[in-house]
Amino acid sequence: MFGHSALFCKSYRCSRCRPPKLKEVRSRICRAVEKHKLNKMATLTLDRKRLTRHEQRHTDRYIRECWRSMRVLLARQCGKKSIPFVGVLEFQQNGMAHLHILLAEYIPQKWLSIAWQKVGGGRYVDIRYVDVHRVSAYLSSYLTGDKVTHTLELLPKRARIFTTSRSIVLWDKKEKLGWYLRRVDIGELYDAAQNPSNVRFMAVEDLKPFNLEMLSYFESPPFQEALGNRGPISVLKAAIPVWKAAI
Repeated sequence: MFGHSALFCKSYRCSRCRPPKLKEVRSRICRAVEKHKLNKMATLTLDRKRLTRHEQRHTDRYIRECWRSMRVLLARQCGKKSIPFVGVLEFQQNGMAHLHILLAEYIPQKWLSIAWQKVGGGRYVDIRYVDVHRVSAYLSSYLTGDKVTHTLELLPKRARIFTTSRSIVLWDKKEKLGWYLRRVDIGELYDAAQNPSNVRFMAVEDLKPFNLEMLSYFESPPFQEALGNRGPISVLKAAIPVWKAAI
């Protein structure tokens, strides 16, 4: 029997998927913050007067380039090859991007301001200590509600809201578990399957007022609607190692 499981899009731009995904992101950032002791938060801004018209239209790209150069200066200042950090991008109401960076190193505010201006940033910067056990509360003001909605409206598609140093991994590499992705509603597959079994439903937040649940999983022998353009034999061959591993 083959299992068929429904997946949400897991996009930040989806009103259904955004809250749980951002909650998971905040949780993973908090674990990274505690592990690497990132207890200083720097806020880096831009000065519109220093930007060309083209740069003003893409301030998210511009500030990322500035931060790339800034990391080199910070590493030299701290006497290290690289520094661990977690960064969150946010757009102000005037459309200018700025960064909130969590760091482990102590950086004097005066040095930070001068260095940030050298790489093309704005004059106004801020750095302060934060309680590593309350980082989720700090991030909630940037990664929830109207602020994150505003940021997503101005952010190009596929561009990231957050960034990390290479030494920090928020998402582990996914293992191949023998699943195939099909962009078809699971209800269509269920209707096309013969004798589906082990049918499961799940509660969905926006369906709770109607006392409805969504079909989330069922099992059935392989059939063409589920396989798509793959041949049954090739799918069965790919499933054999998975079955052996499970046994």
